[in-house]
Amino acid sequence: MPRLRPASNLGVGLLSFSKKTFLMVDFKKLRAESAKAKPIDPLEIFRRQPKPPEINDLYTSQAEVLREWNNRRDQQDIVVKLHTGGGKTLVGLLIAQSTINEKGGPVLYLVPTNQLVKQTSEKARQYGIETVVYEKGRALSESFERADIIMIATYRSLFNGRSKFGLLGQPDIQSASAVILDDAHVAFGSVRDSFTLEIEKQKLQQRYFDLCTLFRLSFREIDKLGTFDDIVAGRETGLLEVPYWAWLDHIESVKTQLSLESSSYPFVWPLLRDNLHLCHALVSHSSFTITPVLPLVNLFPTFSASPRRVYMSATISDDSEIVRTFNANAEFVRQPLSSQSLAGVSERMILIPDLMNFEVDTPTLARTVIQNVSQQGKGTVILSPSDYRAAKWADVAMVARGTEAVEKAVDELQKGVTIGPIAFSNRYDGIDLPGNSCRLLLMDGLPGGSSAYEQYRRICFYGGNALTRLLAQRIEQGIGRGARGSGDHCVVIMTGKDLSAWISKAVNYQFLTDATKAQIEMGAVISESIAGEGDVLSTVNKGISRDTDWTSYHAEKLADMVQHETTNQDLIDQASVERRAFGCWQRGYPEQAITKIERYLQTSPHAEKQVAGWLLQFAGRIANAWGNTQKAQDLQAQAFSFNENLTRPRVKPPYQRIAVPAAQERAICEQLNEYRARMGLLSSFEYTVSLLTPESSSNIFERELANLARFIGLSSERFDNNGQGPDVLWLLPSATGIVIEAKSRKQGKNVLTKEQHGQLLVAEQWFNVEYPGQPCHRASVHPTSNATRNAIAQGSLALTYEKLAELVSDARRILKALVSSQRSGPDLISECAQFLQSSNLNHERIVGAYFLPFQEID
Repeated sequence: MPRLRPASNLGVGLLSFSKKTFLMVDFKKLRAESAKAKPIDPLEIFRRQPKPPEINDLYTSQAEVLREWNNRRDQQDIVVKLHTGGGKTLVGLLIAQSTINEKGGPVLYLVPTNQLVKQTSEKARQYGIETVVYEKGRALSESFERADIIMIATYRSLFNGRSKFGLLGQPDIQSASAVILDDAHVAFGSVRDSFTLEIEKQKLQQRYFDLCTLFRLSFREIDKLGTFDDIVAGRETGLLEVPYWAWLDHIESVKTQLSLESSSYPFVWPLLRDNLHLCHALVSHSSFTITPVLPLVNLFPTFSASPRRVYMSATISDDSEIVRTFNANAEFVRQPLSSQSLAGVSERMILIPDLMNFEVDTPTLARTVIQNVSQQGKGTVILSPSDYRAAKWADVAMVARGTEAVEKAVDELQKGVTIGPIAFSNRYDGIDLPGNSCRLLLMDGLPGGSSAYEQYRRICFYGGNALTRLLAQRIEQGIGRGARGSGDHCVVIMTGKDLSAWISKAVNYQFLTDATKAQIEMGAVISESIAGEGDVLSTVNKGISRDTDWTSYHAEKLADMVQHETTNQDLIDQASVERRAFGCWQRGYPEQAITKIERYLQTSPHAEKQVAGWLLQFAGRIANAWGNTQKAQDLQAQAFSFNENLTRPRVKPPYQRIAVPAAQERAICEQLNEYRARMGLLSSFEYTVSLLTPESSSNIFERELANLARFIGLSSERFDNNGQGPDVLWLLPSATGIVIEAKSRKQGKNVLTKEQHGQLLVAEQWFNVEYPGQPCHRASVHPTSNATRNAIAQGSLALTYEKLAELVSDARRILKALVSSQRSGPDLISECAQFLQSSNLNHERIVGAYFLPFQEID
């Protein structure tokens, strides 16, 4: 009979065995032994991955798009659209892992910034998806090349002239089974920047002046020499494109000059040195910029030859830029994967002080709100369109300037190290501020262009829908910084007359997504209901504390107003013809390129005039490069007839007269119909008159002087071809013209000189030729009504700053009365007529009331 061990020894033995067994367990081995074939369905991959404690399952919207992607996985280009904060990153990572499991080839995951590289890597770690981060200065990871793990990198890590992934024509190209492009809707500028060469005046001053001088005479032949000289001298903040024919004529000289400085831009020069003929050249007061007509993404086979390219995008209303930037297949882009679910739509209370029905000192009110929220320990952020405007908040906020400072500020906000307030300049994308990192977001002013090319497009498409779409997208990106997905919330305050005017215009709403429309419409209703400053603070606090009445109102309105977003097919068509024409030109088939553009315009007779002009100028550029200069100028003349924001052809086109305005009171009242909230008209007016100061550039002053006329029911335009035609023309309902030379920045003795008066006389002669039989007055915007004796200025008039301010004040009085009126239609027009009857703004009295005769002095 065997002897029993003592209990104590038995316990020790068991404990010893247990320890030994535990130390020998190899979980990797157990996984390998029990592993089945790797799943390729992304939903199955998610089901089998570990999950963070707070996550149990995918959003319905995530599951919907993943299921549909799995059905269409063999398409080369697929657009996946989810609301900001709706989990795009996880969807992209699951698609990436699915591709590795299926194809067994490398997968590259691209994001716009280094900060997002870190965030995406952390997100992948939480879900057990293995990734490696691209490291600058080191070879590509072997585990990425073996397709063991996903590589996460910025767009610029791939798209640069020294790319480790290889360039077209090089022997060692890194292949990719898939390229996932996260935040594709905000990457367009980043990708273009990879192909853009900037000669900055501050860093390479002599080269900047040498290049500008090379093209100076070409601006004389298009009557832009004065503007060009002012820009180069730094007196003007505008931007001009070098005429494409002059650019081509001097391209070898440019190449020689740039090659001498190639060490200053090593990541761009290899991409442009053989492609300068495909580029724009843009001159500003700070740089000489060279950028391709469309990004040269075909130079990177890792991307262009990848059999699977997935564009992760927010629910923007315009996907055409995906076609332009990435040369994506238009037919596939027309069919994005999206969901009708509201998952990811954050709770945002939007307030617009300029629409509130009491006298608002908006800057002071905004500072009061900022201080109130900060005292509650809530994160506060300010977004401004420029360094200049951001600096205006320095008294209540830290201003983050430069990439490193911005990344540090965002990191500290996210970690709760600081609650701000922090002001950012022109940062409408690439920064995520969830939770308490941003409970109050103040958007100050209409977003501007952050690059020379964006400014160029804004100039070319001024007054058209293309610019409106761009602004709508930038506004939505800005709003999206402050709350990141379902369960997150913030209050957004929109300040600045330009922004509130844009928001108020009815025509602009069509370019916003349904969710943003709903939130802004709620914001307008709330703003109009607020009766005073105390009410503002109370309302903001209800938004931040998530008052139950507010959250119910928000949820109900959102559900009622948000419909399934549709893709604008016309915009996709336009982008497609641009890309296909560019491809033909790049491959050496210019005739085919021009034919594609002309055929598109023939089959799209209702194309917006700014768009038609843009495409015709593109065709002219190609014809000129082809050597057919006559066709090029014919096309350019057509382009300019559609859109005078473009380059004027060498031969001046015939002038088109502006129409005599209708009855003044009708013209004024019709403007009110353009706004969803009448207060928006007043915001537009205040923005215009705020720029009618000596500090504004001549370009801005003239533009707003023309706009001022429209507010008071007159017709107007800017038309100045180097002395032929006035800076600004106002046309009264009586068909009388006021030709205006805007000497807004006159210094010195403030006296009209003989030379300046001579310009007025030339402008008058021009009017008499173009408007035969119509009377006119010649006038100069001038600090005083004094003129030198030898100017012989009898019969000429001065619109002094004092008289301009009086005109503005009288106009403001009438517009305020109309905005506050309860009348509409014919009754409102009749009321406006009564106001004009007793006002000096009446077109019969306006000249005598505000324009003073010049007085000759010794």
